[in-house]
Amino acid sequence: MLWTKKYRPRRVEDFLGNDEAKKIVKIWADSWRENRPQKPLLFYGPPGTGKTSMAYAVAEEYGWDIIEMNASDTRDSSTVERVLGSASQSLSLFGTRKLILIDEVDGLSPREDAGGLKVIREILEKSKNPTILTANDAWNPSVTPLHPYVRMVEFRRVPPYQLAKFLMKILEEEGIPYEKEAIEYLARKESGDVRSALLDLQAVARYGVKITLEIVKDLGYRDREANIFEVLARIFKSEHVMRPFTLLSTLDVDPDILPFWIAENIPREYERPEEIGEAFRWVSKADVYNGRILRRQYWGFLAYAQELLINGVIIAKKRPYKKFTRYSYPEWLRLLSRYKDKLQKRREAAKKLAKLFHTSSRRVLMDIMPYLPLIMKNEAWKSTIMRKARLTEEDLKALGIS
Repeated sequence: MLWTKKYRPRRVEDFLGNDEAKKIVKIWADSWRENRPQKPLLFYGPPGTGKTSMAYAVAEEYGWDIIEMNASDTRDSSTVERVLGSASQSLSLFGTRKLILIDEVDGLSPREDAGGLKVIREILEKSKNPTILTANDAWNPSVTPLHPYVRMVEFRRVPPYQLAKFLMKILEEEGIPYEKEAIEYLARKESGDVRSALLDLQAVARYGVKITLEIVKDLGYRDREANIFEVLARIFKSEHVMRPFTLLSTLDVDPDILPFWIAENIPREYERPEEIGEAFRWVSKADVYNGRILRRQYWGFLAYAQELLINGVIIAKKRPYKKFTRYSYPEWLRLLSRYKDKLQKRREAAKKLAKLFHTSSRRVLMDIMPYLPLIMKNEAWKSTIMRKARLTEEDLKALGIS
């Protein structure tokens, strides 16, 4: 498990730094618990300062269900309304409040997501549940129209001495030896970015060696602008093997999806069949160790998996290709994302039919769906079912009925 998840705060008081923000959030959440509705909060500040973690800490401490929409979600008006609309107006199944979290709201496009922005403003005005938004840049053109509807709460980077103390406490809990000077250096290097510090620290700690100043300095400075495409280029264009933890310290996406990126782009980079086959052989070996990690829950295998994946792919080629390669997003992940959205729409349409037929949505999908296209060929029956179940044309499309 990533330490960014394992050691995220569970209560507002456990939060690192940002004492003024903690006071505001605590008073705000207490007021909601006492049935005194408050204005939505907009958490803003640099990446890694814990804006999203604070929202989850509030939900966990107060026992609220959290309904989240983040930058990876579609932001058109119908999707925003479907995900957040009803949730903002109702309590959970057990009568508790829901916490509405709209993460990375500055990722909205004022032009392309105009419909979603309009619905979000309506939700902020009418929400009967506590609502939190997060943004890196509170003065982004997509965020400024929301200012009248929210109370702004600034999140600042954690002071190095607080961050160093936090990191040393984690290492002591994990039983990992370290030099105090190394952790203090790391804390200064990370400039108060807690998430970045945890990623770097775990990358080193996975090798099971004492964390020294020399090792920490070898990490180099995290390029916070580095993205997955730059990391792929470093792997595919490298002439020499490299230290995986040094490479992965520059990667701000989940390392677990790196094998998908590499596998997708091997045929784009390598041209010789024997090199392509050899590269995939190393990816397969790395996957064996990843499987052992899941089965045995022994994370010591991770070092082997990373070595096989990264350096195996590097040595699979005879010499680096000097060409420019346009790397591609993994098609498997893209299809999975589309399938999940399609499946969600299908389930929602099945729920409407379940009410009409007085059964479960699972029964609708298993027992009724095979016959539904045939039934709907009769225009009279189709019209009646659509009217009584309140099906839309979009619902029919999700069910595979033209």
